[in-house]
Amino acid sequence: MSAKWRALQHRHRYTYSSVVFPKLFVEALNLVPSEVSSSDFFAQLNRLISLSSIYSQVEAVKDLASAFSRLLASTGIADDIVSAATRLYLEILFLENSLPLHRTLISALVKSHKFASVISGCLLSLCEEYGDMGKKGRKLLLVSRAMLSLISYPKLGFLNEIVEKCSCLVAMDVVSGLGSVVLDVEHGSRPSPAVMEQCQEAMSCLYYLLQRYPTKFVGSEEASVIFKSVIGTILSILKSSAFSRDCLVAAGVSFCAAIQAFMSPREISSFISRGFFGHSTDAGYVHVKELFPGGDWFASIQEFSVLSRLCLLRGILTVVPRTTLNMRLAESSNGSFWTILFNGILPELCKYCENPMDSHFNFHALTVTQICLQQIKTSISADLTDFSGDYIPLSEGTMNRVLKIIWNNLEDPLSQTVKQVHLVFDLLLDIESSVPPFEGNDRNSLFLYKIARDLLHLGPHCKGRYVPLAALTKRLGAKTLLDLNHDLLFETACAYIDDDVCCAATSFLKCFLECLRDECWSHDGIERGYDVFRDLCLPPILYGLVSGHSKLRSNLNTYALPVVLEVDMDSIFPMLAFISVGSNIRENVIADLKIEQCVAALVSLLKVSRTLALIEGDIDLEHDLALKNSSDHVAVVRIKGIDVRIPAVWFTLALKHADDSLRIDAAESLFLNPKTSSLPSTFELSLMRVAVPLNMRCSSTAFQMKWTSLFRKFFTRVRTALERLVKQGFWHPDTSFNGDGNATHDSTRDIVIRRAEDLFHFMRWLSCFLFQSCYPSAPYERKTMAMELILVMINVWPVVMPQGTQHLYPYCEAITSPDVTLALVGSVIDSWDRLRVNSFRILLCFPTPLPGISSIDSVNILIKWAKKLVCSPRVRESDAGALTFRLIFKKYVLGLGWELGVSERANCLTSQMKIINGDLGILKSGDPIINYLSSLIEWLCAVVEEGEKDLSEACRKSSVHGVLLTLRYTFEELDWNSVGVQSSISDVKTLMEKLLDLIMRITSLALWVVSADAWSMPYDVDDVIDDSVFLPDVSFDVDQPDTVSDPGDKILASEDVTKSADEVVMVGCWLAMKEVSLLLGTVIRKIPLPSCTHSDSINDGDAPRSSEEIEMLALTDGVLDLVQLETIGNHFLQVLLKMKHNGAIDKTRAGFTALCNRLLCSNDPRLIKMTERWMEQLMERTTVKGQTVDDLLRRSAGIPAAFIALFLSEPEGTPKKLLPRALRWLIGVVNKSLSNGSEVGFSQTEIISNEGPLGSEITDAGLEDSTTLLANARNSKIRDEGVVPTVHAFNVLRAAFNDTNLATDTSGFCAEAMIVSVCSFSSPYWEVRNSACLAYTILVRRMIGFFNIQRREASRRALTGLEFFHR
Repeated sequence: MSAKWRALQHRHRYTYSSVVFPKLFVEALNLVPSEVSSSDFFAQLNRLISLSSIYSQVEAVKDLASAFSRLLASTGIADDIVSAATRLYLEILFLENSLPLHRTLISALVKSHKFASVISGCLLSLCEEYGDMGKKGRKLLLVSRAMLSLISYPKLGFLNEIVEKCSCLVAMDVVSGLGSVVLDVEHGSRPSPAVMEQCQEAMSCLYYLLQRYPTKFVGSEEASVIFKSVIGTILSILKSSAFSRDCLVAAGVSFCAAIQAFMSPREISSFISRGFFGHSTDAGYVHVKELFPGGDWFASIQEFSVLSRLCLLRGILTVVPRTTLNMRLAESSNGSFWTILFNGILPELCKYCENPMDSHFNFHALTVTQICLQQIKTSISADLTDFSGDYIPLSEGTMNRVLKIIWNNLEDPLSQTVKQVHLVFDLLLDIESSVPPFEGNDRNSLFLYKIARDLLHLGPHCKGRYVPLAALTKRLGAKTLLDLNHDLLFETACAYIDDDVCCAATSFLKCFLECLRDECWSHDGIERGYDVFRDLCLPPILYGLVSGHSKLRSNLNTYALPVVLEVDMDSIFPMLAFISVGSNIRENVIADLKIEQCVAALVSLLKVSRTLALIEGDIDLEHDLALKNSSDHVAVVRIKGIDVRIPAVWFTLALKHADDSLRIDAAESLFLNPKTSSLPSTFELSLMRVAVPLNMRCSSTAFQMKWTSLFRKFFTRVRTALERLVKQGFWHPDTSFNGDGNATHDSTRDIVIRRAEDLFHFMRWLSCFLFQSCYPSAPYERKTMAMELILVMINVWPVVMPQGTQHLYPYCEAITSPDVTLALVGSVIDSWDRLRVNSFRILLCFPTPLPGISSIDSVNILIKWAKKLVCSPRVRESDAGALTFRLIFKKYVLGLGWELGVSERANCLTSQMKIINGDLGILKSGDPIINYLSSLIEWLCAVVEEGEKDLSEACRKSSVHGVLLTLRYTFEELDWNSVGVQSSISDVKTLMEKLLDLIMRITSLALWVVSADAWSMPYDVDDVIDDSVFLPDVSFDVDQPDTVSDPGDKILASEDVTKSADEVVMVGCWLAMKEVSLLLGTVIRKIPLPSCTHSDSINDGDAPRSSEEIEMLALTDGVLDLVQLETIGNHFLQVLLKMKHNGAIDKTRAGFTALCNRLLCSNDPRLIKMTERWMEQLMERTTVKGQTVDDLLRRSAGIPAAFIALFLSEPEGTPKKLLPRALRWLIGVVNKSLSNGSEVGFSQTEIISNEGPLGSEITDAGLEDSTTLLANARNSKIRDEGVVPTVHAFNVLRAAFNDTNLATDTSGFCAEAMIVSVCSFSSPYWEVRNSACLAYTILVRRMIGFFNIQRREASRRALTGLEFFHR
């Protein structure tokens, strides 16, 4: 659930923001004369302002840009009107959240050469206005963002001059904006992802200006002041650890562009060699105090973090000319030669790659290494590198060092890192071949042969070897590799059994086969060369296809076989002949192959041939009147102009095969065609009528997904083909074909019409068959497959077809009848979750209102029925009722705007207004959405009140979880940006306040039941229900009428009833807590949050920074205020720390993750700091004194989940703060326990030994004896201070390292965690040893990977050995 919500959160990039049009902008628009404001441009601008969603604004701005172009192109327009329109149009570029609109807006500007002066003047004026340092309420980085959009647009034309004029204004905007962010960071603030992206964009804009217009920043006193401010801002970012890696990279290249504008090449060389690498050279001393007046640059650069230094090295490689990088510098001490590129940058990059901090840093280090090697390659090719004398730029040791780095990272778990390694390897080979040989040695050839042998020894299942082998194939040749390993192709074909190797092996195979073919051509000629080539490459593929291994065959026809046929298309005929198929099927029969092997190979060959469009037309039967027996029928396939005859029974055998993947491949080869406008043949449709019923009850999830995907493509093909015929006038479904009239039976037109008729009737049959398969007592598998195919069909052909397309309606009239609708409504209460959801999704596609439920009375009947289901304690029935209410809300409240309610009590909004306004009357919201939500919340209030009166009875009759689930489904369908919600925002706030209050009341009722102080919670809900509850139904069958009842039986019966009641309360309470967490998580994912409108300016250097000043900032309207958000977070934390049920903990973690993610993505520093406070509270709870063994129940229960929620909530694109802080703290807790272990290790043992044997001293009083037992029981759970927190820490570490989503971020802490885990094995406490062992197991799996029987050599989800052992 948490991963699902995180994925949804990433897709909502623009959901929470829209372009903010300030009051002054609207006032300026209103000042336009009325006779002009009615024009199309101003009408479109007013429409854009009225929209509240960025998605709708992105669409509306296209019309605005077109209207602006028409306005400028029209004649007779006054200059003042053009100027006003242009200024309003350009000002949108400077508005907040307008970035998604920029490209469309600029596209209309570049075409307006006629008004270049007007546009230039308006743009310069806007830059001065929005870049004014003294302007109150000035927003940050708006000028630079607008300018970056201009810079990024291709072919700016006359706009380039405008950019140059505004360059100093833009630079000062960047300086002030980034300086404000740095100041906020120094005061403890955390930049949001949006701010971090703006900083990166501003720095990129600054780099462009420094690189393109360096003269604008030198030559005058004013330019010098700006230049020094720019340098200071760049350095402040490089010194900070709060900025993203992308921002640091942009800062690194900007710094190098800046010094390049200030210094000569010789000075740059001296500056870099001395400042970065500490080498004193014979070059002139550079007076850096003019550039860095604040201090000693050479000392401050040593204080940079490793990542900042790496980014500076990247800037040097990107910006500094190659002549400077290759400039020979003489050491002042010994006179030896030294270059920045070979002797400075490359060794330092090798050191970083050999000792990476974490996986992120490893990737960046390899990326910079790749840039460095590219510069070396280009320098050698351009003769910029001097190999004369005794100076050797690239020694053999350096080459081997880089090669070792490549080998250590070939199996890195990050794909982007592996790609960089491949690029580094390819560049290394190019460099080796470019370096001139010394003393006649064939160094390059020996180097390549050595690498080839090393790679071939890695084994076929090592996916990291294949891309380097492809690079070697281009240089050594395919036959050379075959000489080194004769079984190379067979090993590669067998390696396709492993899914992880397939892509890499295919890349190698394509390169290898192309080289092998060319070598065979050059050695044996074209015709003979093809024979030799096929003798080498076809046997491994063919033997894999007929091997009988399903996965190997499937992967070969997916990856390898298309490559073989792309390299040699005519090889399809030898491969078909291998299975006794050709122009005459009675020739070339191979007796060694069984019929099943031939069918498997045929399916693979036909599928790939179909995909590559080698098959012409469709597969049809050969018309031979002499063949009366159906088993003798022959199908004809035309491949590359040659008719291939195949026994028709083979296709039937393929569709009836026991192997799921083979049936799928057979169906794809028969029913799909890359030419989507072609019609299936009669033979193919007849086979489909056989295949569909046979595969309706396949229970494999993988098969169901592939089958539905196949039909999605088939339905698209059918629609394309039939619509093409209708547009051409060939065929209409309302006219039947008659072959006895003027039509000619053998004509192509008649064949097409007959095929269209057959296809349309087949679709009608298929739709009826699928709906009929959903009968009430249908098996689960059949009903699931039918509903999935119905949904696929509805996506292609809507049940409610738009006007003009009724003639292609493939459904019968009974599909939308009331009987079918009611049957689907009845399916909503099915036992299986998937069937309930599918029924709901199908009904959403039906007409509104639903057939048979089109009146208020029928809807009310449905509501009463759904209410009974919602109030059921059974989850299956409550979910069915909630889905029904979701359908009602979607169809009737949102779709039709009906006033519907579910609560018989008064509307909660109305009741509140009565109390508040007294005699002023009753104010009731007129929006149906608000009224519906109000009735649901009032219903929840009634259920909560029943629970507060009698919890046991409420859980037995009407559990609250059903109403909570109904609310959750309702909020999932609610659009917070809709007109109805926005117009009633005050009512929505009132409803949310009441809902939050009810949730807190539910928590106070249910949480104590499922907390550690109540009962011992089981791992699963099924464990709650004891089998003895159901035993009386069976035990009464035993006839013992004469047995005298024992008085103890009544006591036992009473205990059973009490136990059953306790279990009902337990189930009801944990379901309530689960739904509470999911409801809060659903609401918090989309609900508008308060956002800070503080300008973040640094006017006069006294921007508000204190909490009192921040409280005075204006906030945009949010449905939830700060107090409510903190209440929700505290609620999540309380539930996680008290509850012991794993299922409810997981759902609570998902909600807590959603909340923290929204807060961390906010631009309000108060919201961001809430997560830090929760982290501190969590740390305090983890190490609180007085904890016992009971606190360790369920591996610390919710404590690891709370930490993981905070870790997962940190947004992408910003440096992680919570995760590294928490991991360092957790490892510190364990280290503290280890250091104190020798001092407190035996105190608990002494306490127990002093107490003596159990009950040995007190024997004369039963009360005293029981008291002693209780005391001993308590003492047995007490541990020394620090033991329980240590176990908590290990449990959190285990959860963190086990989470795949955190694998990259936690990689830098693996070594320390491993050390403390191993050291804790000697702890005197079993709990510590056990938790340390579990953490150790996870760490081993994370670092070494999973052991896989099919591929023993490959590793998954693992660190490289170098990365681990070089911490």
